[in-house]
Formats: sequence, C-alpha cells, structure tokens
Amino acid sequence: MKKLAMALGLLIMIAGGTVAALKTFEIGPFAKTEEELAREATLRAGDDAELTSFSNRPFYVEMDPLMIPVFQDNELVGTIQIIYKLQVYGHKNERNVFKLKTRLNDALFQDFSYYIPRTLRKNQNLDISLIKYRILMVSDRVIGKDVVADALIQGLSQIAAGG
Repeated sequence: MKKLAMALGLLIMIAGGTVAALKTFEIGPFAKTEEELAREATLRAGDDAELTSFSNRPFYVEMDPLMIPVFQDNELVGTIQIIYKLQVYGHKNERNVFKLKTRLNDALFQDFSYYIPRTLRKNQNLDISLIKYRILMVSDRVIGKDVVADALIQGLSQIAAGG
C-alpha cells in the first residue's frame, strides 16, 4: 500500500510538472490562437500610445530621508533630517533616477555635510530654497542635466544631540 501511494504521488508530480511546462512554453493545448496574438498586439500598441501621451505628466520619486550630522568644535550638536521627493518628466527619467538613487543620496550627504554646518555658523536657520537649489545642483551633476525638474522638500527638522 505504501509503494502504491508513493507511485501515485510521483505520477501526480510528473503530471503537474508536465502541465506547468506546457503552459509556460505555450505548447499543445495551451498554445495561443491567432485571435489571442492579434489582441495582445493591439493591447501592446495601445500601451505604447498611452505611454507617449502621458510622457509630459510629472512623476514623483520618493527618496530616502537624509540624516546629516552637524559637528561644531569636534562635538556633535545635532542632526538635520531632510525628507524630499524629486519631480521628473517621463518614464525614462524616472528609471534613471531610480537607478542612481543611492549614488545621488551619497552625493547629497557629502555636499550637505559641508554646507549645513558652514551655514549654521553664520545663521541659526536653514533656507529651504537654498537646500532645494543644492539638491537640484547635485542631481544635475550626478544624474545629468534636465533629468530632475524640481525637488519637493516635504520635511526639514533638527534633532538635538542626545535625543
């Protein structure tokens, strides 16, 4: 009885694998008819037309928050957190930003590590428009000119040292 159950289980596994292979490779009873192929071709053409008609629509790429430590006189005085999104036009630009997201965050971290402490020595406040300008400047340098249309600052906060 035990051998019969194992043989039946093996037979079911082989049949399932065969059906899965036939379905994956569209062979035999799972092959597509001419009607289905024509319908897929028209749908693909419609998708391409839709992509080109919406290429002027802005896309917003959510970026990882930047945490910039602020040191003065070899002492940590606080951390600045910048939460932002990048506005791009077109799927190609959106893919470029996603591909270079880590490199852009690294370049922004390096830039703000020098810029923010220097600015805070002169002023007590940070100017959001200057931070936005620096994000655009660094993104043009890292990703390329005219890829990022705008930077949207969603949040800017200062966390005191020790809490």
